[in-house]
Amino acid sequence: MRHAQRFTTALVLAGMVGSGMMLGSARLEAKGKGNGGGGGTICDALAAIINYKYTSPTIRDYAMSLFTGYQCDASLIN
Repeated sequence: MRHAQRFTTALVLAGMVGSGMMLGSARLEAKGKGNGGGGGTICDALAAIINYKYTSPTIRDYAMSLFTGYQCDASLIN
């Protein structure tokens, strides 16, 4: 019985996380492409991560791939 309760809890949690991610991506898609491609605030946040001198190389690479994926303006990167 305890195994079933844990499994049910895991399913509910997975459903909540999945629906939250779907809502978040739907909001991004609804926002559309702003000035220069990509959402302006997303591009600014990614540029801040890339420009921060203490960012680890792994995170910087991932942020850079997102930056190019959103077609952000390259002038934001120092």
